[in-house]
Amino acid sequence: MQFLTNYFTMQSMKPLQWVCVLAGSVFIGWSHAHTDEIPVVLGIVLILSTILGLIFPAKPWLAALLLGAPLFIVETLVHFSLVHAPYPPSIGLPWPALTGFVPAFGGSFFGSAVRNLNKEAKPAR
Repeated sequence: MQFLTNYFTMQSMKPLQWVCVLAGSVFIGWSHAHTDEIPVVLGIVLILSTILGLIFPAKPWLAALLLGAPLFIVETLVHFSLVHAPYPPSIGLPWPALTGFVPAFGGSFFGSAVRNLNKEAKPAR
């Protein structure tokens, strides 16, 4: 009976995972477009990716990709003057904004690893 309960709980959490990750991505993009403090935005990326890695440890790479991408997307939109930001646009394409993937992957995999450490270890035979 416990197996069925776990199965249905996990099936009902899949839409919640997408909502959480996409809401986090939108928040990261919005905060990046409204501040010129890069360390603050990278800290937000790290904190959100760690939390989502803890809550949804099955696919940390997917959460990291979706949480790291808004930095580069917003920087590109600022470069082409499609989004107004409180800082001047870059001269070329903003390749340094890809460094946003570092805290996203680090936090997401750290959260997933911490969550998986809590599982019971199988006794040695």
